[in-house]
Amino acid sequence: MSKVVLYIATSLDGFVAGENDDISWLFQFNDVDYGYDAFFSRIGAIVEGRRAYDLEIKHGWEHAHPVSTFVLSHSQPERKPLRSDIVFTDDDIADVLRRAKQVSDKDVWIEGGANVAQQFIKRRMVDEIVLSIAPVLLGRGISLFGDAGEQLNLSLGEVRRFDKGLVQLCYDFQSR
Repeated sequence: MSKVVLYIATSLDGFVAGENDDISWLFQFNDVDYGYDAFFSRIGAIVEGRRAYDLEIKHGWEHAHPVSTFVLSHSQPERKPLRSDIVFTDDDIADVLRRAKQVSDKDVWIEGGANVAQQFIKRRMVDEIVLSIAPVLLGRGISLFGDAGEQLNLSLGEVRRFDKGLVQLCYDFQSR
């Protein structure tokens, strides 16, 4: 059975981006093999927010994830996406997740950003969190978890250590 996986990177102090959606602090880790290819081989669909999509366009990453992608947005993009499997939707996230699961029997990646991750976590619609932590302190920016609203217990699965001090923590939700 497919899983819903939040796979995301943060700074050591818990930010997914600096001020003004700055992710340049992550670029120093571009040459680190942190298991992305193995992870992505499990993915059949992606759900992401509009700001994450816009960052991908800004950096020329439109074709980086060649699977069906559902972009949560209240508006359509200024230009038509280059891929026909990119869908902009303002449907409820439960409906979007159902549609994403219908595309493939593989896992669904909740790609980002923080607001999207928080929505799925608050509604307990995530099975697994794979958190890559960069040894960088940003001091301010966009917090990954923000206000979870309540205590949520996780079970630590794997801990992986990579070059340049990057670590990856893999958690499962204890109860749903």
